[in-house]
Amino acid sequence: GAPGSGKSHKVAEALAGEDEENIFRTTFHPDYDYASFVGCYKPEMIEGKITYAFAPQVFTNAYVRAWEHPNEKVYLVIEEINRGNCAQIFGDLFQLLDRKDDGTSEYPIHADNDLAIYLQDTLSDDAKQGIAEGKLCLPANLHIIATMNTSDQSLFPMDSAFKRRWDWEYIPIDYSDEVKSGQFVITINDKNYKWVTFLKNVNGLICDLTHSEDKQMGNFFIKSSIKEKEFKSKVMAYLWHEVCKDEYGTQDNFFRSGERAGNGEEFSFNQLYDGKIDSRSEERRVGKEC
Repeated sequence: GAPGSGKSHKVAEALAGEDEENIFRTTFHPDYDYASFVGCYKPEMIEGKITYAFAPQVFTNAYVRAWEHPNEKVYLVIEEINRGNCAQIFGDLFQLLDRKDDGTSEYPIHADNDLAIYLQDTLSDDAKQGIAEGKLCLPANLHIIATMNTSDQSLFPMDSAFKRRWDWEYIPIDYSDEVKSGQFVITINDKNYKWVTFLKNVNGLICDLTHSEDKQMGNFFIKSSIKEKEFKSKVMAYLWHEVCKDEYGTQDNFFRSGERAGNGEEFSFNQLYDGKIDSRSEERRVGKEC
């Protein structure tokens, strides 16, 4: 879904009440790699001497927990999965995402030697199936949940072979008063404007300009009611830098104090701070959208 549509909140709600020891979380980013996800050998100091040992990371920790506790649900939560290079991070592990009807991996893969040795030493005898014949196989009780912005926000492209191994759920933007954001207001010059009304109208402008829903703001783009300073620094800054692309003097720029169709005076983001556009102009802009 769009930024601020409540993806992480929905995951948190779904996992509320679950044992925290069975929840493993990580966030992908451009420098994240296979070693950060699975593990690798790292130096450690033991009795004044430097030795090397396999340091398991979030995937391996969740994998071991799931095999050791087969009657409990174990969750691996990946935030912002499209901010990392998934092909590099998962490597051969992406084959494990194909599940059989019983929930286990349809295509077990050979574990790297370092990982295989670690699992052989770590897994109990009852859980040794997790490295049987030197192969990895996801157990049915290990659930992987990931969040991501709409695909055009990706820093790295996801290939279709990777994407088809997931079930997808779109989180729509909710403009109703029924959710918490329906009570948020924007306060400028002691006047209150409904956030969701502004949001619905400005998202329409974003669609008109970009011909895409990718840059729209979600209903939880802000976390609570805001005043002029935060409205400028967060909402207006996003619209100017991410949507209008810092371009002043273009026909598509909707930073105008009056009507968008050329009748209003165009202004830049910087003019919100240099005194050339005062808060009354900003108020008219918000008021027109609300």
